[in-house]
Amino acid sequence: MSASAALLLIRPRGSSATLTWLQMLASGVSTLLAFGVTILAIAFWNAPTDEPGYIVLSVALVGLLIVPLITLGSATARLAARSRDDRLATLRLLGATSARVRRIAVAEVTVIATFGALIGTALSVVLPFLLSLLTVYGRALDSSELWLPWWLSASLPPLMVAVAAVSGMLGLRQVVLSPLGVRTRQDAPRLSWLRLVAALAVLGIAVLVMQSASDAWGTVVVIIVLSVAVLAVMAVLGLVGPLIVSRLAGRRDRRTSDAARLIAARGIVDDPRTAWREVSALALATFVLIPSGSMLGYLNTIQNSASREIMTTDQLLMFADARTMVIALVAVSFLVVAWQIAITQTAAVIERRELYVALDRIGMPRRELNRARQLRVTMPANIAVLGSALAAATIAFWVVLMALITSPVFIIAIAVVLAAGLLLIRFGVASTNPVLDRVLTAPTRGE
Repeated sequence: MSASAALLLIRPRGSSATLTWLQMLASGVSTLLAFGVTILAIAFWNAPTDEPGYIVLSVALVGLLIVPLITLGSATARLAARSRDDRLATLRLLGATSARVRRIAVAEVTVIATFGALIGTALSVVLPFLLSLLTVYGRALDSSELWLPWWLSASLPPLMVAVAAVSGMLGLRQVVLSPLGVRTRQDAPRLSWLRLVAALAVLGIAVLVMQSASDAWGTVVVIIVLSVAVLAVMAVLGLVGPLIVSRLAGRRDRRTSDAARLIAARGIVDDPRTAWREVSALALATFVLIPSGSMLGYLNTIQNSASREIMTTDQLLMFADARTMVIALVAVSFLVVAWQIAITQTAAVIERRELYVALDRIGMPRRELNRARQLRVTMPANIAVLGSALAAATIAFWVVLMALITSPVFIIAIAVVLAAGLLLIRFGVASTNPVLDRVLTAPTRGE
């Protein structure tokens, strides 16, 4: 097969072009947010104080926010690699080897991510001026101090492109690259219950570590141990999430008589990894928000009581900056969720257009089709929020309990924020309704 034929097949057009633009914008948003996280982390690190808590805030900000950024980048890359199944099938049927098809798909992902990274890098020049509106250590940030070193600015875009390329390659490994396998989208084996066993084991060890932490270990050791425990639990959330989503959706599939719920449950069971990946950033935000928000509520009670006198000025300022970090985490996570929903739902409509056209032909109302799409996202989202909240409350049980007793307003605020995140997901799905309308009214819808 000639190179010109391959270029003709991979050239985006029609609905594929719409998805390409969304992927490019998502890559740009990921790069822009990566610049913002790095700038804010350096501002915490360089705070003019010897209080070690600022170092902890800096490391925690990077550690917690880099996960949703990589999640968005990897989800975008996987969609780019897997949403061209028609063209991949054509390439295989024309005689291209699976290795060549994989290289072409990964190259396409890399090119899209590169253009997006350039867009995000260009927009990042306004970040120092926007972030100068924040305060760190009780003083407003100076925009002239927020410019990143040239070597760091030059390193971030290639790093985001590399994440996209690797994610696209991993996404292709989940599809059997035979001529029939590509066309029928044969997936990897089903999820094993061993994921749940591993998750429970890691959660138990994390709880034990949290309960055993002592000042005798030293501040640095305690911080490292607790950070590793939290990151381990965050990792197993991504491991066990698809399994739980798949099992619960399968149970609903067998019991429901509602057509929209049946379609939603079948869609989740067919691809639980993607269903979880769409809401994984919300799961992360929930996992971090509950213990951190509870701690801030408890500290707020101390600040407003006679115990305030035992706290240093540096500690009081650090607590205020910790609130800034939590707000940044929630804002970035919700923004990532919004982008993921917009991209994945647009791709889902395009990839499943034959199903939606068939349902439309047999008379299923578009309102029910859209409700099925809503349920396919909100079901995993509810599981993600409740499951992550349970894991977070288990690890930080005493902190959550103290906040519930001493500052219940903060717990209510956490619940309101999480409800807003779930509402954002609903709006994200609703924003793609016009895409479904265009698919169902297209002259080339297969009639």
